[in-house]
Amino acid sequence: MRSARLFFLALLCLVLFSPATYAKPLVADLSQYRIEIDSSFTGTRLLLFGARNDIGDIVIVVRGPNRQFVVRRKERVAGLWVNRKQQHFDNVPTFYTLAASKSFQDMHASPLFASLRIGLQEAVTGNDKNDDTSFVDALIHSQQSQRLYSQNVQKVSFMGESLFKFVIPFPDNIPGGDYVADIYLFNDGQLSSMQSIPLHVEKIGFDAFISDFAYSHSVFYGFFAILLALFIGWGASSLMQKL
Repeated sequence: MRSARLFFLALLCLVLFSPATYAKPLVADLSQYRIEIDSSFTGTRLLLFGARNDIGDIVIVVRGPNRQFVVRRKERVAGLWVNRKQQHFDNVPTFYTLAASKSFQDMHASPLFASLRIGLQEAVTGNDKNDDTSFVDALIHSQQSQRLYSQNVQKVSFMGESLFKFVIPFPDNIPGGDYVADIYLFNDGQLSSMQSIPLHVEKIGFDAFISDFAYSHSVFYGFFAILLALFIGWGASSLMQKL
């Protein structure tokens, strides 16, 4: 633990006290740019750290790979629950964590929050305000129940007036793909500076092979799964007959 702290301190000094740093209103970095997932993966936490060389509030958004979601609403018809209505959401992040140096209530509201998709509602709907809010809330709740969306706005900690840090929690069920950490500096609702840091999440080992095979050769994977289930069933039946 001590060696890790010394490493981060040295890395922080290297990044923050380089000559180019003083010319930028905002500079930040991640403790690592790659997360590898295997069968023993139980989640991880990455350190995001940086410095602001101008006044303002720090907002951090960490987003996972985008995909399409379909939310369906069940209604009771003739005593049965059936899907009646549904709504599609395009280019919605599968993972979303939001942090700020102070609460949004105390922060000067910015019209850029919607276009930058800062906030859970904005992350799901983007600029389309015609979405049914009940479907939006259902999608957010579903992702939160899987720990893929943060429940609340997390806190960005400051060390002095300029140095800041935020520990990003990643659960064990994060999807693979390309992520990005966006760091914004807002001053009275105006965007003073921003920086984007890429992050890649990748499955490795036998789990990665099975996942890639199932995705790339879905027909063969399904056929193999059926044969495996039949073989296990036959083996169990033969064993019970001998007993």
